[in-house]
Amino acid sequence: MKLLFDYDETELFDINKNGIQLVDYVDKIEIYNDPFRTVPLFITKNEADELIIFSEFKDYYDFELVDRSVDEAGFWEIIIFGSGLWTRTLYKNVMQMPSATCITINKKSEQFSISRYWHYDIEEDESIQSIEQAADGMFEILDNIFSKLDKKQLYLLGMSGGLDSRITLAFLSKHVPKNNIKLFTFGFDRNILEYEYAKSVANSLGVSEPEFHQLSAKSYKEALNYLPSLSGGQISVNHCHILDYLGKNNFSDFRHISTYFSDAVFGFDCTTPKKLEEIQFNYYAKIISNYKNIAPAIKETIINDSLKIFAGYNVGANFSTLDEFKYLTERNQKFHMLLGSLQNKFVATDFIYADMALLRYSLSMPLKYRENKNVIDTLLDKYFKNISSSALNNISSRDSKNSALGFQWGSKFSGMFNWNLFRFLNRVNSILRVLTKGRIQFLNKYQTEEHERLLYSDFKENLHLATAKFLSMGILNSRQKVEFDFLPIKSAGVSERYAIISLAKIL
Repeated sequence: MKLLFDYDETELFDINKNGIQLVDYVDKIEIYNDPFRTVPLFITKNEADELIIFSEFKDYYDFELVDRSVDEAGFWEIIIFGSGLWTRTLYKNVMQMPSATCITINKKSEQFSISRYWHYDIEEDESIQSIEQAADGMFEILDNIFSKLDKKQLYLLGMSGGLDSRITLAFLSKHVPKNNIKLFTFGFDRNILEYEYAKSVANSLGVSEPEFHQLSAKSYKEALNYLPSLSGGQISVNHCHILDYLGKNNFSDFRHISTYFSDAVFGFDCTTPKKLEEIQFNYYAKIISNYKNIAPAIKETIINDSLKIFAGYNVGANFSTLDEFKYLTERNQKFHMLLGSLQNKFVATDFIYADMALLRYSLSMPLKYRENKNVIDTLLDKYFKNISSSALNNISSRDSKNSALGFQWGSKFSGMFNWNLFRFLNRVNSILRVLTKGRIQFLNKYQTEEHERLLYSDFKENLHLATAKFLSMGILNSRQKVEFDFLPIKSAGVSERYAIISLAKIL
């Protein structure tokens, strides 16, 4: 047995402690991760039947005598959903550890099982009677978390001007000297609204304006050389933005404050009224059931994987929907936290929102206060009025749900003219992408990246080579190749094609 990861050996697992904990018994070993999955773990066996558990996927490609056959269900889960579901990965011989799970290993046989030790089943706290009270409770917890930061340390923070980054900077600048804080904003053009609002928030809090990091086709091309292998194919190159910035600068003296998991605890995917749903009708099952050109056996495997995610789901727990449960227990850990763990390889990263007290409090809050991040508006209005939505124009991920086009700021704050302008620019640019092969586009300052254009201008050949490769491997059939070779006019389907391009780099 090889254990290729850092862990704390303990006699009793502590759910409030992040990282990997190992309990060593006479006949077995129990390996626990935290509910946020701050450290990813993967499990494989070599031809000698030796168990190997590792945390850095790039090491997998150096293992000897290991079967690297592709798991077609895992392949499609990554293409369609952005990650393997439950324990599945891209490879038949590799499993991953889901959040809040324990690996139990028989020492003699090295046989193992993975099971969830906690189901996030927090009940509503009925003593929270108003949104002001809810905001006060959240302020107290966040203030306590940030107060523990080293005031002599230099900190690096990505700044979009949205709710999550502005509240993070507000607490960070409250407890750390402002001269010890460095901000950055990424985007395809300096004139994007995110940078404008990020500078406004920084100025309001007395912190130096963020450095702008320009994203270009080169950023994504270079990411092909590291991101697919680092993530085991589960994170595509179109998500390289922060890694691109960190990799091109020296931040050895800094600690990076990650805002990952803030969306989950603030209520991004929380809605009212509460829906009572059967787990067989979960998001993954519904999507894959309607997906064309995938073999029924693979569909059935993916549906079975999805049911394992929701097994043990407690309808009495304070989740608004199955989607919120999925977002908080599966999607964040498989995407955001995995991405954050990769950023940690470039600069020491603190997952400031991966905190059990904060998670428990958020899940206990009445849904109407957590819904759509309502509590954060109240918290900002009361404690940081100068950066609240009423004081500064707002950028929030929650408003992307207002439109299939992904308008980040919403007509509520930007006015109907800006909303219509955004839609107009998107439609014109959609036509221009086709006519000019992505060479000409009008600046749309409401967007951060231009994945659609780059797919036309810089990644079309990569896509065709990738689909041809998968056709020859028997992973795609001719009909699927034709389907993915066609470039989408709008954003729908773009992420899937970047996933195909990324997977082709390591298969």
